[in-house]
Amino acid sequence: MGAIRTSIKYFYDVTSELVGIKSGLLLNQYQINQLLKENFTDDFLDIDDINTGLRIRAEDFEGKIKYIRIRIGNLPNKPRTFKSYQLLGQYVNSQERLIEISGLQSVLYSTLEKDLNLDLKEVKQFLYKDIIDKNTPEEIVDACIEITFERIDESIIVPSSISWDGITSLSNLFNMEVKPVRDDDFLDQKFLDYLAVNGKDIENIHWRNFERFCAQYFKKEGYEVVLGPGTNDGGVDIRVFDLEDKTKPSLLIQCKRYKDENKISIETVKAFYTDVLFEGAKNGLIATTGFISKGGKKVCDIRDYNITFAEKSSIENWAKNMWTFSPLK
Repeated sequence: MGAIRTSIKYFYDVTSELVGIKSGLLLNQYQINQLLKENFTDDFLDIDDINTGLRIRAEDFEGKIKYIRIRIGNLPNKPRTFKSYQLLGQYVNSQERLIEISGLQSVLYSTLEKDLNLDLKEVKQFLYKDIIDKNTPEEIVDACIEITFERIDESIIVPSSISWDGITSLSNLFNMEVKPVRDDDFLDQKFLDYLAVNGKDIENIHWRNFERFCAQYFKKEGYEVVLGPGTNDGGVDIRVFDLEDKTKPSLLIQCKRYKDENKISIETVKAFYTDVLFEGAKNGLIATTGFISKGGKKVCDIRDYNITFAEKSSIENWAKNMWTFSPLK
């Protein structure tokens, strides 16, 4: 690849655009700069005059885009196609098969770079119709599709099927309530992916988005979840119901988005217990990005309150479990 001659401003603008289209998250110049400084030492990252000229190799530019996407949870930090490459390595044992696979990947590349929204079944139907040798093993076709998809996804190619629709500023997660695109969700997956990789930032998101985050976790766990209005809710932020019994909440949740040095007091725990009793819920849960005071935990033990706690580390684990690339999936 050759070098790109441009300006620092253009670099930030294009980076913001490409990352936004690929991930759905719009990053500003400062956010891009701080992420890149974690891993790169390019001189231009310390230059304030963004109209200054810049010469950057295409592969370096692509590498920076990929790094940012990894850091915001939009890509896994390890290759997804290791087994697929192994399969192809074992299969391509002759010149004839090399030509066969090269031709297949060429067709796949031209197809998928136009539309990455095609699913595996649609791509295979197109290929088997009149493109490839019917004798090519299905697992080899699958491997080629997965590798090609990954190459395009991780490149700076923007398929024509992808647009700016649905892109949201990352800053919104911290500054205002963010409502999801889908009515049956509580928080969009792109924000969950970001928080999975940046768990320390959960304590800084908007308080209402923390409630949405907690509600989304229990929805993904298979429960029916009702998110409260956010204000004047009597101390109950979320009600969780078993799918088989919706007469009373299985779980009441109070969400406390605190800094990690802040602790939930004994008074808060005792007050929440009265809500659990009043609604006849099976259990109560206080979810916090901080910690529960010793007194709060002690009163639950002594009085046998049916209340449990999810503190900072547990909340960060929730985020990791909801990540698109979670090893648990």
